[in-house]
Amino acid sequence: MMTSTKDRSLDRLTIQAFLQATLKYKHDLRLMVFMFVSSIGFTTALPFIVGLILSKLIEPNQNLTGYLIAFGVTAVITVLSNYLGYNAFLRLQPKVIKQLFNRCYDMLSHRGMSFHNNQVSGKTVTDAIDYPNAYTQLSNTVIIDIIPFALGIITGLGVIFYHSWLLGLIMLAMTAVAIGTGVSLRRRMAPHRKKRIAARQAMISHLADSIVNVQTIKTFATEDSEQQRHYQLADTLRQRQTHDWHIVAIDGSQRMAFLLGFQAIFIVAVIWLINRDPSLLAVGIFAFTYTITLANRLFAIGAMVRGIEEALLQAEPMTKALDEQSEIIDRPGAGELTANKGAIEFKAVGFHYADASADNAVFTNLDLTIEAGEKVGLVGPSGGGKSTITRLLLRFEDIQQGSITLDGQNIAAVTQQSLRRALAYVPQEPLLFHRSIAENIGYGKADATPNEIKHAAKQAAAHNFISRLPDGYDTIVGERGVKLSGGQRQRIAIARAMLKDSPIIVLDEATSALDSESEVAIQNALWKLMAGRTAIVVAHRLSTIQKMDRIIVIEDGTVIEQGSHKELLNQNGLYSRLWTHQSGGFIED
Repeated sequence: MMTSTKDRSLDRLTIQAFLQATLKYKHDLRLMVFMFVSSIGFTTALPFIVGLILSKLIEPNQNLTGYLIAFGVTAVITVLSNYLGYNAFLRLQPKVIKQLFNRCYDMLSHRGMSFHNNQVSGKTVTDAIDYPNAYTQLSNTVIIDIIPFALGIITGLGVIFYHSWLLGLIMLAMTAVAIGTGVSLRRRMAPHRKKRIAARQAMISHLADSIVNVQTIKTFATEDSEQQRHYQLADTLRQRQTHDWHIVAIDGSQRMAFLLGFQAIFIVAVIWLINRDPSLLAVGIFAFTYTITLANRLFAIGAMVRGIEEALLQAEPMTKALDEQSEIIDRPGAGELTANKGAIEFKAVGFHYADASADNAVFTNLDLTIEAGEKVGLVGPSGGGKSTITRLLLRFEDIQQGSITLDGQNIAAVTQQSLRRALAYVPQEPLLFHRSIAENIGYGKADATPNEIKHAAKQAAAHNFISRLPDGYDTIVGERGVKLSGGQRQRIAIARAMLKDSPIIVLDEATSALDSESEVAIQNALWKLMAGRTAIVVAHRLSTIQKMDRIIVIEDGTVIEQGSHKELLNQNGLYSRLWTHQSGGFIED
């Protein structure tokens, strides 16, 4: 089950995750303090020294050497502190970004297949990239803008209050109004931000889905309609952004009016105080320059708030995914599967998919035993549960009742990786990495030698077509293997499974995309592969399973017949009818 985030603040979860990742690098954090020292020197200390120097110029025979030395020393400290602190910050950011990228990858690679089946892959990749990018934007806003800004306010107000409570109060009021309006804006923008998130996600999802299915779009000549759909989604996002930024613009204009009014009051107050007490000239000069700088920084609060908003907006989808529990998890203390023989047993198994109710269960009380070394074919009408059996065996899904054991070990009590190492699986539509053919075949065995890869390709009747390619085994197959034909992809996948050399072989329509001549060659190779191993073969083409030790007929999640090919034909049941109805080797559904 997934952990609901409905009642939890995703923004808070994002900030917590970023903060935890940052706090791991304490050495860099300690050095970053120098950056804040530099900020105080630049915004407060140096302007105040300049104010002292200028105030002394109107007095005759003043020795300014001490002030000039103080200015020089402060300037050197400011520059060196900035160098140390800023470099520490630039070292810290890539470390945290790497950590966040790794966290996203780890989470996505361990999520169940049901999660990925419900996602648009391109959007998922975008979300994973946006997450560390959001950290970059948020850390820049907080560390480079907000913290120095806050320190400047505190130290500047401290100096002014020390010399004049009246000027301090005016400055404090100006600061409070600017900050208060910024916080108020963020609260008002919260509901609008959620609508903007939805509009942005819809546009990205459509873009990713269109790119993945571009061949289908071109085949059906629907470029114009998909283009119009994209335009509509992009226009919806534009409207949301325009609405949000219009509010920000109005708020900025109001803040400008407030700040200019406070500045006018402040200037009048400075002139009045200096006329009454000329000794306040130095702090008056500092306060006058400081209020201009501060006003500019206060006016930038809107940009700071918007920067935080955009960062949290970027991070939200991945924060939500990271906060959810994986669909398939190893039990605490799960052991390693020891698979030597390959005996499989489904006992009173009940299963329904997560998006279906128990009333629409695929299996309610499935009992199925496959002996070690037995070759079993699974046949039956589409939707009967044949491929679901293979998914449950691989723990791509978890059953709701009963048990599945492999060599007497409950597969739910062992690690997923150890279970899947014991299985060589070839799906109906094998997907290849955007890598070379050699890398794709060698994926079945991490330390495979070139000779082993070539031998597996020969066994899978793939060597001949590979040798005819310009780059041979170094040929890049394209995303998902699109540069190869369906039959070529299946041969590569079969070679990969052969190289894995697991005690259990699972073939889900593994020869469906092959021509008859290639099928004969691969069938011979598959029989060699299955020798001494347990094999489960899902097939619509019944000719591929005639020689199996046992054929199991499944309909509506129930085993209705089982036996050899000849025995099932003599029963004149569903298998016999399917065999009779076949045309060209395929079932006519």
